[in-house]
Amino acid sequence: MFTLDAKQCFNAYTKKFPDVEMNRLKIAHTERVVAVALEIMKRSAFPEALMALGEAAAWFHDVGRFPQFQRYQTFSDRHSVNHALLSCSEILQQGWLDATPAKSRDLILKAVEFHNLREVPPQLDPDEALLVHLVRDADKLDILALLEQAIATDYLADHPEVYWGLPFTAPLSDAVVEAIEAGASVSYKDIQSFADFVLIQVAWCNGGFHFPASCALVLERNSLAIRQTYLCSILPSGEHERIKRCCHLAEVALKRKVQNGASIHISP
Repeated sequence: MFTLDAKQCFNAYTKKFPDVEMNRLKIAHTERVVAVALEIMKRSAFPEALMALGEAAAWFHDVGRFPQFQRYQTFSDRHSVNHALLSCSEILQQGWLDATPAKSRDLILKAVEFHNLREVPPQLDPDEALLVHLVRDADKLDILALLEQAIATDYLADHPEVYWGLPFTAPLSDAVVEAIEAGASVSYKDIQSFADFVLIQVAWCNGGFHFPASCALVLERNSLAIRQTYLCSILPSGEHERIKRCCHLAEVALKRKVQNGASIHISP
């Protein structure tokens, strides 16, 4: 039986780092990801044997962010290191899983290692896939919520660092729209504007969430309508139909996943 108090490990670990805004943001993010992961597992009738492992993976998924920021003063993996791999390294170095059976340890580490990949590796076994998708879905759901909070507080226009300093009112990129229309993930190399940045998240909704429970949470939060309304408010009218089409396709995909109620044991 897995009995590690992952929350206690996380809290003790983060106290080693300076009490600065960027670290506080990552602590709060992790706490919300854990809460969302627990909600997904509850709604999905998750296998009881995996629930504690799923919670631990959620607590540990971003521990690499703290040494990353301390060493490089950035959360940009592109300009520093892969924070998921650094998280795995920190988990092992701290010895949190030393007393954990090998299978359980490997499940947690895979969920952490793969949570930030564009695509999930196809060779995962069913238990690995469940935990990987759990952390990925919970992480994405909190990122959606963070953008919605920024929109509601009118935070974005004056904080370009949030969206990588991209042009705020530039049009959508054709490649990004085409990816959403095809139900594919968006390549970061195609991101040229703030609108493209937002459409990354719209693409998640068009096939990027694994669990029907995750899709239901997106719909309950009205996440797509918030993005559609906001983008239409800052972009010329000539872009509105493309924005609406992308959001409509994503909404249809979410509703289909919820209605189908696909088994959580379906392979990725």
